[in-house]
Amino acid sequence: MKTENAFSLIASASEDQDDITALSEAFDLKAFRYIDIAREERMKAILSRWPLLHEMAAVRESNR
Repeated sequence: MKTENAFSLIASASEDQDDITALSEAFDLKAFRYIDIAREERMKAILSRWPLLHEMAAVRESNR
């Protein structure tokens, strides 16, 4: 199961994402949900530095 992220960052460890996808497909893990904690922390830092991005993210979430 692939999930779309609200923001797509160029990850420093993009191979890790590919590894997770490969494992998910190899073992037929349909309900597997991988949470990249480091990415979440980077997003929090970015949103705290850029208030407009934070507002845009809040609007996007409220529209879902």
